[in-house]
Amino acid sequence: MLASPFANGFLLGFSLILAIGAQNSFVLRQGLAKNNIIFIIVFCAVSDMLLIIAGIAGIGHLAERFFTTYRQWIFMIAALWIAWYGLTHLLNVFKSFKSDSHAFEPEKLSFSQTAIKLFILTFINPHVYLDTLVLIGILSLQYEGADVWNFGIGACIASITFFSLLGFGATIMSSFFRNPAAWRILDCTIAMIMFSISAKLFTHSNIF
Repeated sequence: MLASPFANGFLLGFSLILAIGAQNSFVLRQGLAKNNIIFIIVFCAVSDMLLIIAGIAGIGHLAERFFTTYRQWIFMIAALWIAWYGLTHLLNVFKSFKSDSHAFEPEKLSFSQTAIKLFILTFINPHVYLDTLVLIGILSLQYEGADVWNFGIGACIASITFFSLLGFGATIMSSFFRNPAAWRILDCTIAMIMFSISAKLFTHSNIF
């Protein structure tokens, strides 16, 4: 028996945002630092839902034409973006400690700084548009009538679930990250994952 449009949308949406990208790493890091986490979760979930709805409403079909025309450059820009953010995590491995006490000092951003960084990581990130407007928007075309929106609702619920688990889960685990070595391992792991995603996108670009 085939899964329902809602279940398919949920599974697709969850799988697309499961990888640790630039936005997710920011949510994770701020959750561990217990910094503006409720605002961060709401911002990411609502932004994701707006992009998903836009893709299903028809922008995804238009985005497909744009994507087909500029596919190589979109993949290249996304690859460079994620590689750059991976590099910032790699640099954190070496500078995440106070010189005097060797204790980790989380990046404590103000509310406005958090909002600006979230906006950049969400809306000036080509990878986000590839997942929402293009992929989810195009795959929604297989459904008709109410099934289209059941598919979209499933993807939206996946975003709410994922960001809540990531943000609040990180907050709960923050005591474990009082150990400076844990932060270094985390940053190094995220950097390697991002470099892997970047390499995959670079390969798909076929520019060289």
